[in-house]
Amino acid sequence: MYKIGVFVLTALLTLSLAIIANAEMHEKANEKAKMGRELFSDPSFGGTLDPTKVSGLSCSDCHADFDEATTPDGRIRAGHSIIGVPHRGEAKGGMITADIFARAAGGGGFCYQHFLQKVPSDKVDPIAIPEEQAEALMAYFEHVSGDNKGPDFQITMLDKDAASAAADKIMEMKGDAQRGWKLYGQACNVCHPTAQRPGIGSQLVKKRPPRDVEKRKHRIAAYVRKGGFTMPFFTEDRLSDQEIADIVAFIAELIDKKK
Repeated sequence: MYKIGVFVLTALLTLSLAIIANAEMHEKANEKAKMGRELFSDPSFGGTLDPTKVSGLSCSDCHADFDEATTPDGRIRAGHSIIGVPHRGEAKGGMITADIFARAAGGGGFCYQHFLQKVPSDKVDPIAIPEEQAEALMAYFEHVSGDNKGPDFQITMLDKDAASAAADKIMEMKGDAQRGWKLYGQACNVCHPTAQRPGIGSQLVKKRPPRDVEKRKHRIAAYVRKGGFTMPFFTEDRLSDQEIADIVAFIAELIDKKK
């Protein structure tokens, strides 16, 4: 009877220690996820970025941290939701490979340099993101994702010629300026507060109309598909060709009023 009692006490003690260790592990993981959540919405990235070089963007400007399909909020972001990031294994159209995926924060390391610090894309080192921040972002991605693998998508990065060809196609479409105004508000005004005032992004409608309005419209359409220096591009599942045509029609209407 004594031996049974000792066995039971030993088993309970072992179980208690395991529960405590597991709780401590979860608490540590929760602290990392909390830090990751703060970094996700902070243009200073925890105050670690040089204030003279930052763009003013944060991760949350281009990515949702919830399932947009089930709980849409009216925004159209250039990037896909971070839901499911830990399940992807690679990012940026294969630029972030499996061997550096976690160290590059699931692709966040690219954005850390390019979009947050305006480093040219061909000079980006995706694992230059501090390791502690990379771990925190991944912890947050895991926290909000759980078993949800997120949206199924494929990113095709266009070069200058491909983007120009895409713009050619868009220019052949008849755009709806009123619908374009709504889409502009949903997709563009985070960086371009209004088409007539610059923000993080440039001023799209100048005080004087361009000499060649059609060329200007084509350039805007191409930029939406390819992206600019720190402007993210929109794939077709984020903005369709018709939706871009509508946005271009809205901007063209504003330009026309300047004449």
